[in-house]
Amino acid sequence: MTVSRVRTSLFHSHRAAATGAVLSLLVALLAGDAPGKSGGGGGDQVVIQFLAGTGQDANGTARARWRDKGDGTLDFSVELEHLPAGAYELFITDLSSPKHGLVVDGTGHGEVEFKTPADGSKPLFDFPVFDQLMEVRQGATVFFSDTFGGAGGGGGGGVSGDNTRTEAFMVNVGPDFNAQGRLRYEAKGSKTKFSVEVEKLDAGTYTLLVAGSPVGELVTTGPASVELEFQSPVEPGKTLLNFDPLGAQVDVTRDGVTWLTGVLAGANSSTGTKPPGKAAKGCKDLGKGKADALLVFLANTGLLSGAQGTAKLAQGGETEWEVELEHVPAGSYGLAVNGAPVGTLVADGTGHAQLDFSTSPGNGVLDLSFAVKGQLVEISSGSGVILSAVFPMSVQAALGSFSQETFKAGKVKVNLVNAGVDLDARGTATWKLAGSGGTQLLVQVQDLPAGSYRVQAVKDSVTTVSAAALVVSAQGKGKLVLASVPKGSALLLDLDPVGALLQVTDDLGAVLLQASLDVP
Repeated sequence: MTVSRVRTSLFHSHRAAATGAVLSLLVALLAGDAPGKSGGGGGDQVVIQFLAGTGQDANGTARARWRDKGDGTLDFSVELEHLPAGAYELFITDLSSPKHGLVVDGTGHGEVEFKTPADGSKPLFDFPVFDQLMEVRQGATVFFSDTFGGAGGGGGGGVSGDNTRTEAFMVNVGPDFNAQGRLRYEAKGSKTKFSVEVEKLDAGTYTLLVAGSPVGELVTTGPASVELEFQSPVEPGKTLLNFDPLGAQVDVTRDGVTWLTGVLAGANSSTGTKPPGKAAKGCKDLGKGKADALLVFLANTGLLSGAQGTAKLAQGGETEWEVELEHVPAGSYGLAVNGAPVGTLVADGTGHAQLDFSTSPGNGVLDLSFAVKGQLVEISSGSGVILSAVFPMSVQAALGSFSQETFKAGKVKVNLVNAGVDLDARGTATWKLAGSGGTQLLVQVQDLPAGSYRVQAVKDSVTTVSAAALVVSAQGKGKLVLASVPKGSALLLDLDPVGALLQVTDDLGAVLLQASLDVP
């Protein structure tokens, strides 16, 4: 399994040789191979990583922990849980010779701890562990295999004291236009939680992928929200978190098709930045009803501490896309969209770089000849992705700005979902029984360019277009009232919206907003 790791920034100063020259050298060597040294120091510092399983035991976990107490004492341990009782062996670096044995008892638990300086019967910690391949075997069967603290991907453990809390909305890229999803992650003390919540997703069984590897299933039976929760240590009602979702792409798929996708930022300790605690904080509506522009903050994956970036899409007479990179070492960084390279960002001495794209490119501006909305955007340094995000389809979806919906016998109010053509358009459709015994349909829209729009209903593959136009003012607002028995400003309801796909289109027939109007 290849997923991003959680790692802490570590620093180790030269220690006094109080325990002798040989011990000082050993401690310095073992501490010196810790990744991500920074300018801090002292205190109890811990790196925890769950080693990736090979699939031999779906419930078993292997947690590796490295700790520096800050007083010249180091320890390293591997703890096994939820495995069949018996004898296992731990291999580190040299896969031809076991480093130590592990005995799993009747509760499914086993552990070995190495220490420097030596402590009683505990084996001596006198070997490197960071960037080393580790395996847990029983005979010829390999249960866990991963690189600790390097490019390994078991993840899921979190870092002691990291206290990361972040959220991200998933981007709808599938056939169900109104499906929504949210990713949540929280690490507090020794407990880590990760959840995926979906709603309005067509009934069925979906596979949850993290960095391309399946980690669970979501079963939906209707529009109500469904949540899959992972936790370490695991609790009743939750699934064991034995992978790391931070900095990785998370997909909800079905029959090989991706329906929802998103990326969570890396851990606070490894990114050097604070990821958004609320999903809506990951984007900004730059138009505010006056323009069509969306700014997306790219998530730091944890590979380059302090790196920040944004991607801004603006639509008008032409479409412009601007990508900025900040707080990085001078040098070249690759920009890719949906896995395909589209340009190179060259950071100057201030750590800043920028690329501009347009559908009408000019001097110094690249051709925007590829789709941006719904696509994975990545900035790489060498072979590693340092910043990434899936660009949202609309401002409405990016900010989760949906109105409260109503489903009653005599009244239904639903959100008109942005179809991804106009970035910031939104609206609602309300159907209700009128006092005269007839029915009424109210369509309200916001943030559309001034002009006339069509309202249509698609039912049983037949499209019926209302003769009444939806007129939008210079302020971007429009309202159309249709009634089976027109009164006042209401016009004739000349289409059947109940059980239909209700759509707002422009004069060329492009769908801008849509909703399923299901009446109970």
